[in-house]
Amino acid sequence: MKDLLVEKFVATFKKEFPSATVVVQKLNVGGSQIHSVFVGNLDVEELKNDWVRITNFIAIQYQSNLNTDYERWNLYLFFLLPNGINIPDDLKYTIENNTFSSRKIIEDASLSVEALINKHVNNELALEDKKHRTKSFVFSYDPTIYDVLKDKTIKKKNILPEQLNLAYDELTTKFKEEQE
Repeated sequence: MKDLLVEKFVATFKKEFPSATVVVQKLNVGGSQIHSVFVGNLDVEELKNDWVRITNFIAIQYQSNLNTDYERWNLYLFFLLPNGINIPDDLKYTIENNTFSSRKIIEDASLSVEALINKHVNNELALEDKKHRTKSFVFSYDPTIYDVLKDKTIKKKNILPEQLNLAYDELTTKFKEEQE
């Protein structure tokens, strides 16, 4: 069965961004779908100049036409760059940490769509059925870790490297003190 939304979106995308390629892939998950849009054939300069326009275009032309909130909230946008192209860290950080409309990921174009979905979508969602677990584990309370972290407030989802290093150093010191 043809997906008219995808066909229309791909045709309009190609008119708006003629040098780029686009592929839409859907993953069925528990009666709903997760949508992944793969945009390729970009170099670093095109990515830098056009990633906001591309994101906005996808949000308006495709994402807004999805059937459920679940589908609209679970859209992955992959920017595929040629193998060996180095993207500046600040640009990659800006794009991948932008929260408007979709989860954005910059990847190597040599990876297959299936490999990218397995790497980012399936792993990110932790779609684990209890029957697929090979062993169970029991969480054990660690008073040392609790003691270090009890007064910490983490307001942001992404912990800054400096905060992570400080917490690690504090834990290391605590464990050394306990062993002495």
